[in-house]
Amino acid sequence: MAQEPVHAEVAEVVRAFFETWMTPGTSGADAAYALVADDFTGLGTGPGDRYTTREAVRDMFIEEKAAADWDAHEPNYRMEWLDVRLLRPDLAVVEGQVQSTVAVGDETYAVDPRVSMVLDRGSGRWLLAHFHFSIADAVMEEGETLVEALTRRTHVLEREVAARTAELEASLAELRAAQARLVQQEKMASLGALTAGIAHEIKNPLNFVTNFAGLSEELLDDLDAEPDPDERAALRADLRANVEKVGHHGRRADAIVRAMMAHARGGSGERRRVDVNALVEEHAAHALHAEHARHPESEAVLALDLGGGVGAVEADPQEIGRVVVNLIDNALDAVRDQAVGSVTVSTRRAEGGVEVQVADDGPGMPEAVRARVFEPFYTTKPPGEGTGLGLSLSYDVVVQGHGGRLTAASAPGEGAMFTVWLPARMA
Repeated sequence: MAQEPVHAEVAEVVRAFFETWMTPGTSGADAAYALVADDFTGLGTGPGDRYTTREAVRDMFIEEKAAADWDAHEPNYRMEWLDVRLLRPDLAVVEGQVQSTVAVGDETYAVDPRVSMVLDRGSGRWLLAHFHFSIADAVMEEGETLVEALTRRTHVLEREVAARTAELEASLAELRAAQARLVQQEKMASLGALTAGIAHEIKNPLNFVTNFAGLSEELLDDLDAEPDPDERAALRADLRANVEKVGHHGRRADAIVRAMMAHARGGSGERRRVDVNALVEEHAAHALHAEHARHPESEAVLALDLGGGVGAVEADPQEIGRVVVNLIDNALDAVRDQAVGSVTVSTRRAEGGVEVQVADDGPGMPEAVRARVFEPFYTTKPPGEGTGLGLSLSYDVVVQGHGGRLTAASAPGEGAMFTVWLPARMA
């Protein structure tokens, strides 16, 4: 009982330390500093919170007040419990639990540290010689051993990881589905362009078939009415010629439809020897017809410069054909607003393979755009006019599917040139 006043005296110093610490401004820091012994050491709640001098703890007071803006948001605290033990008449150990709220910006945080302190009265008054703050993280429940707590926490984390993994897998599935839809949209857009060109091209043989069929009907009427054997023979010859022409143009229309169906099915994935010049010429015609069908006002000129002796490469003709159409479509789109824009498609043998170049004299691209043209979903077209997948898919077809290269060269005001290089034989 005789020690109780001493206990109360120690407790009062501890409370004064916290109250001055929590007081805004440097005056509070100075008052708390005055309660710290010269040989003070301390540990805070963070990994690097170690104080080896009296001055270090004062600097901590000032920095903490400034960081939390205690001048504008004074913290609240109360000592939930405090226990004082005297080891010697001039040495006390204090343990306690502090409850406090600290405002940082617009947010208010509850901070409830546990504290252990050593106070020394060697100088004639009680001063703080050491403190150690810690914050319980609720790892262990009451009556639980550390191993049991860690095991329980591991199970909790496993459940959280499993739930988060399921969420990520669902998100990934949604992204893959969205990507598949966009890829299909790009393929359908490419097919639509080809279909427009094919429809434009197929009109000619169908017109021939219709005209020659009508003419054949007239020849049959004339043949029925003509009594002269020589005239009848001439009419039969004309009729036979008309029938041959109908057959020729019908077969031409059939070939065009077959080509359209091949494009609709997509590439077979099977490589075969493909005449590069013939493939480029065929698909350039498709692209130009599609341009005229979609943009009748276009004055763009498409020129072919097919090198001699280019020969054949091992390739999927449908896939490479779509690449050629896509590159030409982009080039025609780049020059469409010019009075007379021109696009040149050239072929040549190069580096043990074949090179196909599509060049335009359009406005060109800045380096920031050129560097990203093969990125999936990147487009400079207005919303709704492009998915940004055409060049990305073309790049995958050439580089990943055929072991080739697809590069872009451009500068503002100097047009653009896309170069496809394909090896003569697949590795």
